[in-house]
Amino acid sequence: MTYQEDVENFMKAGDQPIQENLTLNGAQPELYMNLITEEYKETLEAFQEQNMIEVADGLADMVWVIMGMCSSCGIDFEKVWNEVKASNMSKFIDGKAIKNEAGKIMKPESYFHPDIKKALGL
Repeated sequence: MTYQEDVENFMKAGDQPIQENLTLNGAQPELYMNLITEEYKETLEAFQEQNMIEVADGLADMVWVIMGMCSSCGIDFEKVWNEVKASNMSKFIDGKAIKNEAGKIMKPESYFHPDIKKALGL
């Protein structure tokens, strides 16, 4: 079972709609966008306070509400994830990453942008 399926089971039990078609309209996407914002702020506060337990809880809560947002908008997260993963892996040359001074992995010529439109079936 995937994270999105876990959240959809919760949503079904709570009589929340799961969208089959892509949409950003309606009360449900608005609710989940507000929940994402709330969970992010709580996680940021926990991080600033160096509270590992609350950071871990906040990270899990963010994944939960992000999956809820996907299901509320008709987004198949797995398809989008796979496209983004392929794009990110194109940043490696012969299995090696090029990093800047801060440690961020940079985009070499082999990098390609994720085709989110394709992943969404548009």
